Amino acid sequence: MATSSSAAAEVEPLVSPPDVAPPAAIAPVMMTDAYVEIGAANLSCLGIEVSIEPENKPIELTTFCGVTEFPGPTKWHFKAKLAQDFSTGSTDATLTSVLAAYQSAGTLCPFRVRPYKSRTLGPTNPVITGNMVPQPYTIFGGAAGAASEVDIDWILSAPPTRVTT
Repeated sequence: MATSSSAAAEVEPLVSPPDVAPPAAIAPVMMTDAYVEIGAANLSCLGIEVSIEPENKPIELTTFCGVTEFPGPTKWHFKAKLAQDFSTGSTDATLTSVLAAYQSAGTLCPFRVRPYKSRTLGPTNPVITGNMVPQPYTIFGGAAGAASEVDIDWILSAPPTRVTT
């Protein structure tokens, strides 16, 4: 009786490498205590949403041989949703002031955000800071019985800076 070489060879089981251990302490950021500063105004208690987001658009090159994508420039956005308030030093006064300063003199608007307003600055509570270009925004609006909200999506003049000390 002849034995084939494939039947004689033993099949080795595939073994995956061990899982990478998770971080020692996991502490996801819950958006309940964020600090939001626009211009020189602390708008944290009017903040509903805030994010600092990159926009990555590849550059596409189409030739007779096909389409190739290359990394393009990254544009950074400051996005926030704020409850509208027409009180002095609040949402409307702050956004109107920084927009007017930019339109009249080209003055960029500084911002500072951090995960926890109630905690000190540090590696687990960095301040993200930078300057943005104010643009016109919806002054107020909303559904009956709901809070008036203002959404802004302003472009940063340079990538944001992360400060931990």
